[in-house]
Amino acid sequence: MKTRVAVLAVAAALFAVFCRAQDTTPAADRPRPPEGSRIINLPSADAPPEGTLGVLFTHRFKNPLNSSSARDLFTLDSGANTVLGVSYSPWDRLEIALDRSSEDADFELAAKYQFLSMEAKRPFAVALRVGGNAVTAENAENREAFFAQGIASLAIGRSIRVTAIPTYVSNTALFRDVFNVPVALSIAITRTVNLHGEVYAKNRDFTEDPKLPGRQTHIGWVASIEKTVLRHRFAFTVGNMRGTAVDQYTGSDIGEVGVPHDVFLGFNLVRQWKLK
Repeated sequence: MKTRVAVLAVAAALFAVFCRAQDTTPAADRPRPPEGSRIINLPSADAPPEGTLGVLFTHRFKNPLNSSSARDLFTLDSGANTVLGVSYSPWDRLEIALDRSSEDADFELAAKYQFLSMEAKRPFAVALRVGGNAVTAENAENREAFFAQGIASLAIGRSIRVTAIPTYVSNTALFRDVFNVPVALSIAITRTVNLHGEVYAKNRDFTEDPKLPGRQTHIGWVASIEKTVLRHRFAFTVGNMRGTAVDQYTGSDIGEVGVPHDVFLGFNLVRQWKLK
């Protein structure tokens, strides 16, 4: 695994250097993407323009919809896992973000750089995101993790984008040196309404160990419908997983994810300010 990760990292670095040398497209001239800097949980290949300050708030209700009723307003009265994040782009193509998840008080610090942007004659983009997670909750085993995410996005016409995010995480709640390749699909229904979907491959390290009851041993998925206005994005989400941090969704090892038919509701809210 470590050899594979090293080879991938070197290949990504070399390709990124080549791409950067080829790409000088100004931000104002790039096609308008159907996603923001993040799709739902996953990062997109785009970065906000220079001087953009962003705030992210995510909310995932804890109770599954399939076991709810009118008594808990179909999970809307249940507690939730939340994330509060802030990001800033000190210059074009670079975004630095800090998130804090209520799940195990998980802090995530990351930097994303877009090496290759989309333009009229080039329907694909390439970016790299690196960072780390730190679990700090009193009732959880404290741990740190490093992660790296290659991001490759392909545009199909003006309204559809497909993105693959090969991801390596050094440490999760159950495993070390985890590699996964989640994929995402984004469709612009109108200029201000988008549909997104993400799929996470099953973690091959999982077994039928009875010591891991209720753990996710299946493919993870989440979908959303999103409404955008000037510097705002609001997305209503539905899926069988609640983890939103890289060390949570990559390993597919968050216990409360449950069984394949569990479905959780939630939402994402993004607000941006142009400071330059």
